[in-house]
Amino acid sequence: MKSTLQKSEEFWVAVIILLVSGLLASHQSAQYAAFSVVGTYMYWLCRIVIEAAFFIAALLTVEKYLKPISLLCFGLAVLLSVVPFTLTITMLDLIIGFPELGFNGDTVTAPDGKGRAFVLEVLYLLDNHIFLSGLLVLPRLLLALSGVASEADSTPQRGHEGVGAEVVAVQDAVVPTAALTFFDSLEPALDGHICSMEAQEHYILITTTKESRMVLHRFSDAVRQTPLSLGMRVHRSHWVAHSAVQEMLVEGQSMKLRLSDSQWVPVSRTFRAAAEERYAAQTATSVD
Repeated sequence: MKSTLQKSEEFWVAVIILLVSGLLASHQSAQYAAFSVVGTYMYWLCRIVIEAAFFIAALLTVEKYLKPISLLCFGLAVLLSVVPFTLTITMLDLIIGFPELGFNGDTVTAPDGKGRAFVLEVLYLLDNHIFLSGLLVLPRLLLALSGVASEADSTPQRGHEGVGAEVVAVQDAVVPTAALTFFDSLEPALDGHICSMEAQEHYILITTTKESRMVLHRFSDAVRQTPLSLGMRVHRSHWVAHSAVQEMLVEGQSMKLRLSDSQWVPVSRTFRAAAEERYAAQTATSVD
């Protein structure tokens, strides 16, 4: 499901780039008159691809440290990408022969005015950059909303198999049949023993002993569709598989669990008592 949604997002981003570049090329200004029709469309396509690439790269970088699909992420990505985009386009236009910053034109800008001219160029391109960036994130927002709804609606029929169902093998991980209501819906199938799930906005980071995968799904629904015999929720944003818990560390009021993939997962106060009851004996045995 994740791969399908990701392909859909990439498709619509490509469509937006083509439409925007085509729209701008069809309303070309006089300075592009030397280009052929095909050359004009190729210029604008190249320009919009460069602009989109800078924004998407900045957005992915920002989202590593902040919540994805947030206004703050969007704003920072716009500001971080508009300057390198302007520098690149200025260089491109100078190479082609268009007047930029007083070069290649009839007028000459004083050397000490180049910085001011560049700042004005950034401000001139900023509003267009904001609107294009908004169009580029629109598919992700729409797919996130529709994806969460569609996945929530597609799983209830399989949830009646019961928590006490027989144990079957999924890849090399042994999980109860009821857990397939969520994990078996993933394409391709998970590789390795399931270790944990972590909520990240509209996505879930699923970790096994062999891979990590981001899945577009509501965390609370995923936990509800996973049997208690397989694992438990230990934090507002974390779920762990029972078999993956190797060590329990208590430091004052905080508690953490070390999993078989070596990651440490926090345990909140709400789930501390249940985690101690479930994993105290297990971790004592595993440490010995």
